[in-house]
Amino acid sequence: MDTLREGLTARHGMIRTPFGERPLVYADYTASGRPHRAVEDQINALHALLANPHTEDSATGRASNAWLKNAETTIKRAVNASADDALIPCGAGATAAIHKLQEVLGIACPPASLARMGDAVSAALGPEAKAALEAHLAATRPVVFVGPYEHHSNELSWRESMAEVVRVKLCPDGGIDFAALETLLKAPQWQGRMRIGAFSAASNVTGIISDVRRLAKLLHAHDAILALDCAASAPYTAIDMHPADEPDAYVDAISFSPHKFVGGPGSCGVLVFNTALYRRELPPTCCAGGTVRYVWDGGHDFLDDVEAREKAGTPGLPQLVRAALALELRDALGLERLHTIEQDCLERAFTAWQDCPGVEILGPQDPSRRLAIVSFNLRDPRGGWLHPRFVTTLLSDLFGIQARAGCACAGPYAHDLLGLGEDEALAYRDAVLSGHAGLRPGWSRVSLHWAMDEAEIGYLIDAIAFLSAEGWKFLDLYSFDVTTGAWSWRGAARMDARDAMCGERIDDRGALFAALLDEAATRACALSPCPDARPRLPEAVERLRQFSLPVG
Repeated sequence: MDTLREGLTARHGMIRTPFGERPLVYADYTASGRPHRAVEDQINALHALLANPHTEDSATGRASNAWLKNAETTIKRAVNASADDALIPCGAGATAAIHKLQEVLGIACPPASLARMGDAVSAALGPEAKAALEAHLAATRPVVFVGPYEHHSNELSWRESMAEVVRVKLCPDGGIDFAALETLLKAPQWQGRMRIGAFSAASNVTGIISDVRRLAKLLHAHDAILALDCAASAPYTAIDMHPADEPDAYVDAISFSPHKFVGGPGSCGVLVFNTALYRRELPPTCCAGGTVRYVWDGGHDFLDDVEAREKAGTPGLPQLVRAALALELRDALGLERLHTIEQDCLERAFTAWQDCPGVEILGPQDPSRRLAIVSFNLRDPRGGWLHPRFVTTLLSDLFGIQARAGCACAGPYAHDLLGLGEDEALAYRDAVLSGHAGLRPGWSRVSLHWAMDEAEIGYLIDAIAFLSAEGWKFLDLYSFDVTTGAWSWRGAARMDARDAMCGERIDDRGALFAALLDEAATRACALSPCPDARPRLPEAVERLRQFSLPVG
């Protein structure tokens, strides 16, 4: 494990911050992984023979095809795909993969195309006939049941498709309400339609893990299909599309984002789906080079193979190879081993933060039910909260810890976690749309990742504990932009963000971490406590502010 960690890019790197040089401690693995030397070495080997895989007559073409086929085989094996499953590489992570699935299912349609068809129907048939047609389509369109903690990619794209979307509520224990889902599946208004369950294998906010097998069996019992978003879970847990011990718990389609793996940045999204969902009598979702058998002036014939006809254009070979190598790197370590490491990290963090009344962790706090993803908010000891983006800014500036703030692209789940009702949601919406995006509710999020060693995990835990008690004292060193939510250092102008790396390798990071925690405590003592500045925002939005502001 230590050897693997040493292969991480900038493992011992230092960054420039307003407080001086700080060690780069990456804790945003939930968003994106980090490059790894073992993967980069393989990619460099590929580059030596890289060519367009659409030819096999040259040595480079044959080599590129071999790399491509090996990558596809590796990924299929890793997810336990069957001979009836097709793998389609997709551009921008799971987002592109989900959209490709929607195209395959005949649910996605560009808004401009829908508008054009609507205008044509209205012009040809008149408004009454158009209304009748729209009513018929609404009554017969597919219905998609989305989970309670979906990423926007697995909810908004369905909302804007030709399907009806029904959100399944949270259970009181923080998981999927299976009883509610079963009631929805039995509801008479959706019988006879295509029904799809679009669920995440785990939340990218709280790390809560879904019971995928139970989900699959329930959906299949009611003739619905399971489209599983594995973006948050795939770097840490197995994907089993065809469990040998429970054949009826098969998964119809999976999507995931290999860029979230260690070694994965720069890879493509991955979609794997059962070809029974595919209509071969129709053209491919994208018609271009690589999808046809023969083209002449009067027509064209498409390939029969689903994978070939759905990979229009030149394949992104390095991107797919990166995805396969990242999966191999994960599996070489052993998923059980990684799970044990991360469970220990969660227990260590939760135990430590129990003694910090200012730390509020979102979601169930049973480590066995979640991945090592922690979203939290920090209270201001004087009352109210510290703004999540202030917390992540200070984590980076004061300690070098890279984290993330916001709602993690999970808006509906955010409202559930933060207890925001419809009226409050609309009030925040009005504030954001009126130019006060800094009021958008959210949290700070960190990963307690297996690639982080014990010293880094301890440093992260201690840094958050420190900010829960002393972070408010640093408020006056920053200015807050309510239009964006950004917190900016008030001192000298910031350096070019692209030039943040600096310094020499420091091997004894444990001693450095301890020294920086001591330095932070000394700085906090030297800062003059100041009252919270209330009110400071326009009256129309001030009532929504629950976080502390700097003075001046």
